[in-house]
Amino acid sequence: MNVAEQVPSPEWAALEHVWEDIADAWFKPDGERSTYMFRVSRDRFAVADTDRRLTVENLLEAAAIPKDEVESWQVGDASDPGGGGTGPDLSHPLPPPPADATHLTVYVHMKPPAPAARDEGDAREVPPEKWQALDALWKSILGLEASIDVLRLSLDGLRAEMEAAFKKSMTVEEKVHGLQSDVAKWSKAKNRVHFALPKVREFIHRATWASAVPERKVLEELVHDYIEPRVPFPRMDEVRERLGHLQKDRQVLLAQGNAVSQECRVILAGIQQAFGTLQRNAADRARKEREARRTKGKYL
Repeated sequence: MNVAEQVPSPEWAALEHVWEDIADAWFKPDGERSTYMFRVSRDRFAVADTDRRLTVENLLEAAAIPKDEVESWQVGDASDPGGGGTGPDLSHPLPPPPADATHLTVYVHMKPPAPAARDEGDAREVPPEKWQALDALWKSILGLEASIDVLRLSLDGLRAEMEAAFKKSMTVEEKVHGLQSDVAKWSKAKNRVHFALPKVREFIHRATWASAVPERKVLEELVHDYIEPRVPFPRMDEVRERLGHLQKDRQVLLAQGNAVSQECRVILAGIQQAFGTLQRNAADRARKEREARRTKGKYL
């Protein structure tokens, strides 16, 4: 049980010990330390068996309070230390209440919580170079993410162009006068689209959800809450390492996107070049055929 995590009791609560009610308890914070109040009925002291005489230790056990967290205990009016005095011996039997009282009140004062151990990264004096390094890492990540987003939009446009180029069909004249070798080269160039589109879709998907990664969101909160306002926090070196990993991940993603973009541009250029050659050769053949017909008509 962590006493620091206890909430104040709204009223008295019954305590059981060895399956019998022994007292009522009430928890109240008292500054930095906490106080438990136990109210024991006079009837409870009528037990003849000395082995069943109630002790502070019994009360603590029933309330699941660690004995080593007790600073002192007091019987009687808490505002009157002389009313009952303090007793370090938790196993000593409690005295019965005064003759004019129906209950005996026991006050147990807990030790104040120990100060939390300071982490190396929680030092009050953080070198400016460390803050600057963290800032530089985060700004580098933001710059990489901006480049990735621009590349994502560019690749989305290239994807649409490749799909349109793949679906493009020949005109009647191109079908009639196109060379079989040109058609074969154009078809071969278009087939490369099948190998590039999955890479494009994968990059677009990763780039779209890059900023939604849980690790990235955690680091962004740390930057806004601690790094930007220069508030020291635990494990700063660990956060710096995590920022470095995120930076490398963005660098790898950007490099992958650039490679896919270059491949798509080469494929698209190859398709356009092959189709342009097919169109020129088909147009030349159609023109020559028309000229041949006109020349033949002159001699008829």
